[in-house]
Amino acid sequence: MSSPKSRQPRRRRNPAPARGKPGAGRPAPALRPGPAGGARDRNRRANAARLGEAGLALFLEHGVAAVTIEQIAARAGMAKGSFYRYAADKADLVGQIMAPVIADTVAALDACAAGLRTIAPAQRSALLMTYLEVARALATVVTRDPPRVLLYLQEARAPRATAAPALAALATELEARTVELTRLAHAHGLIRAVDPDLTAQAVLGTVEAVLFAHLRRRRIPAAAVARVTTELVDLVVRGIGAEA
Repeated sequence: MSSPKSRQPRRRRNPAPARGKPGAGRPAPALRPGPAGGARDRNRRANAARLGEAGLALFLEHGVAAVTIEQIAARAGMAKGSFYRYAADKADLVGQIMAPVIADTVAALDACAAGLRTIAPAQRSALLMTYLEVARALATVVTRDPPRVLLYLQEARAPRATAAPALAALATELEARTVELTRLAHAHGLIRAVDPDLTAQAVLGTVEAVLFAHLRRRRIPAAAVARVTTELVDLVVRGIGAEA
């Protein structure tokens, strides 16, 4: 009787990866495969843009905290699972939506601060022009991206627990840079001897309140947003300015 055939050891299957939070571990859209400018890249960018526009519209209608990923995906015409191809979560999507506004706003305020540091206090007209330049730069941001600016203004005072990190970070950056500009202006004799933090809050609060009213209620045409923003900053600066 022949000996039984030796049994071959059973090959183990690779264990399935552990399931964590949807989208966890997935690369950001910019890191996904496909040559830049190719068909896959163009398609990915188009889908990401559509998702961003859908999220922006829903956030403006209902507020960031109330909107779900399912609703965003449905508005964009894609399945919920497809959402995670383009954003890690809702906070990441908000960050993508607000990235252009954040970058341009911070750059404008930093440029103003740098300009103030290089101008002698006696050059009062040059100092005022520096503020008007930053006003024009901010007006460009508002004109180019009114829905995104409105989203920031709408969510800037949201409770800390529910605020989107990107919007909370922008609020912090704006406050810090406004305080810095106020201190520089005071050091150059441009404004009266008022507490810099108080002055910064007054300036920032006034500008945000007026812009919010105009953008939300559409009291002015889009073409006039730049002019109104510039005039508003000029009005505020002159209102707290020191006597010549």
